[in-house]
Amino acid sequence: MTLEVIGVLALLLGLLMLACGPVFGAYALAATSILGAAAALQLPSLGDASVPPAMIILPFFAVTIARYAHLRSAALASLTFPRAGFWFLLVVVFAILSAVFLPRIFGGMTYVYSLARNDDAVRIVTLPLAPRASNATQALYLVADLVCFAAIAAYVRRGGAWTIAGAVLFAAALHLFFALADIVTYATQTQELLSVIRNANYRMLNEGEIGGFKRIVGSFTEAGAYSYAAIGFYGFALSLWLDNHQPRTTGTIAALLLLVLVLSTSSTAYVTLAVFSIIVLAGCVRRMFTREASRQQIAYACAVPILLLLALAGAMLVPAAWTTLSGLFDATIANKLATQSGIERLRWNHQALVAFFDTLGAGAGVGSVRASSFVVAVLANCGVLGCLLFAAFLVAVIIPQRPSVPPCAENRIARAGAHACLALLMAASISAAGVDLGLFFSIFAAASANSRRLYVTSSRPLRSKNRDSALGRLAPAGALP
Repeated sequence: MTLEVIGVLALLLGLLMLACGPVFGAYALAATSILGAAAALQLPSLGDASVPPAMIILPFFAVTIARYAHLRSAALASLTFPRAGFWFLLVVVFAILSAVFLPRIFGGMTYVYSLARNDDAVRIVTLPLAPRASNATQALYLVADLVCFAAIAAYVRRGGAWTIAGAVLFAAALHLFFALADIVTYATQTQELLSVIRNANYRMLNEGEIGGFKRIVGSFTEAGAYSYAAIGFYGFALSLWLDNHQPRTTGTIAALLLLVLVLSTSSTAYVTLAVFSIIVLAGCVRRMFTREASRQQIAYACAVPILLLLALAGAMLVPAAWTTLSGLFDATIANKLATQSGIERLRWNHQALVAFFDTLGAGAGVGSVRASSFVVAVLANCGVLGCLLFAAFLVAVIIPQRPSVPPCAENRIARAGAHACLALLMAASISAAGVDLGLFFSIFAAASANSRRLYVTSSRPLRSKNRDSALGRLAPAGALP
């Protein structure tokens, strides 16, 4: 085991968290969850796997939550039937069992695409199905996702929804900062300044261009991973802005994230953004007809079609701009499947489906199969049963179950979490390589699955004004830090 410099910083941050409490911990966890290209630890015994800083921060945050009895009980309650956490718990338990047994039961019966490391080079090659280090690492990532979900859910259920929303918006702002840093360091040939957060044992694709545009990778390894996180933050911030929740802050962050997504040159970002925008637009129009729309929702419904037409007309009137945009569209959308990357991803999905049928629908075990779509990855790794468990969890998180609860800040945050989960799920369905949706998905899911029930399950409604400063008054004496 090798402890990196950023790992030392993560340990110090975790120790500071124990002294400062859950509020500081929520911000630290959200911020470190976007360091996708960083390694706090290197584990040669597990195929030289890299442990990201968030995995160092998470245990400290879980301990910080567990120190308080009412938060411990809330965390356990979030995992009980019929809450979303119950289905997530079943997903993780099944994932662990599949990682242990399925590669052994079906060993050698099919071939799968998997990571192989030779002479410090990382390649994706076809190998016979067999137990590998990736089974353990992917199962551990899902366990970490569950711990994160339960810890965040506990804090949300005890009045910390505003804190979690603030932590997410802080992480979104940091995500934007890393995009700017990536562009500036690339333009000035000073990429080594970001080497401290690009030390993981992954293939770094931080110098790519498409159509003359720098592919934005920020604190991740490649543009698709960066845009995956950005689309989640965008969905969260946009939803809060549409609901008139701190509109100046959330509107600014949403606008900047939209700009970054447009400039990212990521096919996943473009397709997800188009579909997600149509869904949001339809929701705003529906609220206009039912006279429930806010000013922001009315503005969004009216402005989006007009702005798209103006942008298209303006580009057509400027030949150079039209040539650039059409070239970018051809490279990222129209001809994507004809590129080497597109062909390679199609092969991954094809072989993953072959593995699904070769294992008679039972799956090859979590971490065994690499695909290029979350849906295909779940089928190939977890089989039919795992797919059904995942579906139950995602439905419980994304689809509102209590639309009649009174409008309040907590419910707006819950709706924002659901929008973020939906955006991330769409992006993952296009290009995710495995079944792990990330810690920030767990944060969004916990906010969505628990905030909307505060006014229903609590006999004493929580006040929505100045929530963070009122935590001590809202909880039992000495309960919250």
